[in-house]
Amino acid sequence: MTNGLILYFHTGSSSFVSKDIDILSKSGRVKVFSFHSDKKWKTPFLLIKQKLFILRYLFSTKLYVAQFAGYHGYLPGLFARLTGKNFLVVAGGTDCVSFPAIGYGNFNKKLLGLFTKLSFRLATHVSPKHQTLIEYNYQYDNNIPAHQGIKAFVNNYKTPTTVITNGYDDKSFFCSSDKKKNSFITVTGGLEFSFQQQLKGIDLILKVAAKFPDCEFTIVGVPATLQLAITSTNVKTIPPTKNNELQKLYSKHQFYLQLSMAEGFPNALCEAMLCECVPIVSDVFSMPEIIESSGFILKERNLDLLKELIQSAISTDQQELISKGKLARGIISERYPISRREKEFTQLVLALTS
Repeated sequence: MTNGLILYFHTGSSSFVSKDIDILSKSGRVKVFSFHSDKKWKTPFLLIKQKLFILRYLFSTKLYVAQFAGYHGYLPGLFARLTGKNFLVVAGGTDCVSFPAIGYGNFNKKLLGLFTKLSFRLATHVSPKHQTLIEYNYQYDNNIPAHQGIKAFVNNYKTPTTVITNGYDDKSFFCSSDKKKNSFITVTGGLEFSFQQQLKGIDLILKVAAKFPDCEFTIVGVPATLQLAITSTNVKTIPPTKNNELQKLYSKHQFYLQLSMAEGFPNALCEAMLCECVPIVSDVFSMPEIIESSGFILKERNLDLLKELIQSAISTDQQELISKGKLARGIISERYPISRREKEFTQLVLALTS
């Protein structure tokens, strides 16, 4: 338990934000500031509000922590420097890339990119969720610049860095029902943003579904007000769903699709693997390492290659698919338990507050 206060900054509630707040709360007192802005014009007002928040706790704060780098990381980093305290940035993905072709990534936007760079430069320590977020040779889509990761955008990056992966609770996510043969599921969010369907590979899923009429495809996280370009009757959409309901959905499906153009360390993939879904993922960042030999990997963003991969998956012997599903669960349960992140994150926080 550290003496002093931890200030934690994030841009929106999520399962990994909640998990880290719980972990930090065991290490010391935590005050949380949400820098959530749905409109650009609100950003200056949030910065003013954030400054007042920091000043309120200035003399009792022991450590500043930001989930991702960005606008919300600048003032914590600045005040940490001014007061001689440590500032930890937990790098997650969007703050480590630039995909101009689809308008994605902090570094794709000039002003946000500047604040992201300043956040990383002001940080006394950075904790990415996977090694590839530091430096990565991107090959999945030829339209995307190959040089990605923090070092691609922050010159002479030498900040002390500790990679700590996400962690998962195998008691909350497990297979609780029989799986329907040739059923595929994916979980996404943020589809109201124009780039998100490409980023998450939803466009590919919609196209390939039409080529497999005997298979079922479920897309979770589609708002009722959003109309996807669905051309086949074997695609089902479900609105954003709570974790306990997700566990039931995963359990019913044989395959989990994560065909994203970028992922830091994807929660939905790992939770689906705990529910013994056979993973089918794009060859980007952490995902090939996560699934190991438990699933299938799409090497390029190409519809024909995806069609071949789906055909290979559904042609696999059913007993082998059951074995792959159990292997998938074992990988997450044994290598990425929530206890591991809690231990490693706590050790880092205690080191930065001692």
